[in-house]
Amino acid sequence: MKNRGKNILRFVLVVAIIILLNVISSLKFFRLDLTADNRYSLSQTTKDLLESFDDVLLVSVYLEGEFPADFQRLQRETRQMLDEFRAYNSNLQYEFINPNESEDAKVNKQIFEQLQYKGLKYYELQMVEKSGDRTQRVFPGAIMYYGEKETPVQLLLEQMGARPDDQINASVQNLEYTLANSIRGLVRTTKPIVGFMQGHGELEPKYVADFARGLSENYNVTKFNIRKFKADTVTQEISITEQQRSMNRFDAVVIAKPQTAFNDLDKFLIDQYIMTGGKVIWLIDAVHADMDSLSQSSQFMSYPIYDRLNLGDMLFKYGVRINTNLVQDKIACGVSDTRKIYPWIYFPMVMPQVKHPITKDLSGIKLEFPSSLDTIIAEGIKKTVLLKSSSYSNVVSTPHIVRLANLFNPPGDERFRDKNVPLAVLLEGEFESAFSNRISPKERDGQPIKVIEKSKKTEMLVVADGDVAKNQLNIINPNIPKGTPLPLGFDQFTQAQYGNRDFLLNSLDYLLDGEGLISIRSRELKIRLLDVKLIQANKLKWQLINTALPLAIIILFGIGYITVRKRKYSR
Repeated sequence: MKNRGKNILRFVLVVAIIILLNVISSLKFFRLDLTADNRYSLSQTTKDLLESFDDVLLVSVYLEGEFPADFQRLQRETRQMLDEFRAYNSNLQYEFINPNESEDAKVNKQIFEQLQYKGLKYYELQMVEKSGDRTQRVFPGAIMYYGEKETPVQLLLEQMGARPDDQINASVQNLEYTLANSIRGLVRTTKPIVGFMQGHGELEPKYVADFARGLSENYNVTKFNIRKFKADTVTQEISITEQQRSMNRFDAVVIAKPQTAFNDLDKFLIDQYIMTGGKVIWLIDAVHADMDSLSQSSQFMSYPIYDRLNLGDMLFKYGVRINTNLVQDKIACGVSDTRKIYPWIYFPMVMPQVKHPITKDLSGIKLEFPSSLDTIIAEGIKKTVLLKSSSYSNVVSTPHIVRLANLFNPPGDERFRDKNVPLAVLLEGEFESAFSNRISPKERDGQPIKVIEKSKKTEMLVVADGDVAKNQLNIINPNIPKGTPLPLGFDQFTQAQYGNRDFLLNSLDYLLDGEGLISIRSRELKIRLLDVKLIQANKLKWQLINTALPLAIIILFGIGYITVRKRKYSR
């Protein structure tokens, strides 16, 4: 009876503890991640984002069906990440859809066209089956719906030259950022403002259309002319202070390939904008060189234009100098002559080498006639070279004759002895004004405008190539109107897709989001892959270990057990 009472007491205590734990867990949400690399631990920024919306957000993932092992892993990891997201907000719902599910080829074709129209990219996979090889079209992406808004999400990151399994690994590592960034664009009520500067012959809107379209998912994008001032309705006089206020409404400014000189007032406005914490992306051509010139002649003269832009003193003060030269590279993007694609040494294909949230896991970036950069001593400024040429580069001074003959007969390897030439640099810190100890402009009442001599902590990006943001216009695809802006980084003549768009979008995210979502891209997940060749070579051994060995252990255990019992009870 006494033991029975103790057992009942223990049972009651266990039940009470279980109930208490359930009550506590219902009041306080927590999750425990026991993986070595914290694979399922979301960043605090992502958690805050997931808790910020109270309406249903539906994610339709088009990764359902029979896939090779790599795509199955991407499917599994996507499902697990969405489960993790849903644990923090039950309003997030998801579904996996097989776009090849219908047996009617016409129905599948309509679905494919709809997904392409919505912005998803497909891949053709060769499936090996007993009945023979077949081709399957796969859409490794999703469509997110929130209220009346929707956005495409590309789950597979493209990396030019990378093996398929490496691309899957990079995609898995970036899943949290990819999904959270798309959610942010849908649920954000107030968006930062990004302005494309005009007034100095910058790229026309049609040439930055895809860049602007990509930005519009997370930012309000507009253009402004720094040289157009609003005049007073009575006196018709202009106000520099009002122009400053107008410019300060932008969270970031993009200066894409200016062609004409910046006067002191232009520079003063930009400088003081930076001093108030404004972010700037400088995309500067220091040398005039245009491929269109080769359509009229077999060669043309490239020449420096950086001095006439009158920006050198400002950027020097901030910590960088753009050189008036051209960087050639043996690792180059292709140019087609309709018969064959040739690497063009003036179009370096930059493979990001720096581990930074902006450049991590990016595909090769196409630059056209870039120049080199030098970093200058600037107190308190952190400089990070984001883009460098390859180890087979050559820097030529200008004026320089660009010959079409170099396309078909490039110079010998002995000419390409320069290595890792800087092409783009990120500057971070508190900048000193380029107008410190200088006479400032006067307002219309004759009073000098007060100069802010030290900036708030801010950032800027300088790229020594203005065409990095320039998308092509369609001229060869009969299915879309001529002149339609094509995706940034896509070369319609070689059908190659470069990483320019992602590089620039990541740059804006970093400038405007600081250590927010973009910092997730720095995470490294240990993807533990099996060695396929080793598995094939030792296939029989591992089959025996996994099937015969467990059976042998059980049999030996049984024999030993029976033997021990016989000896014990036969006495």
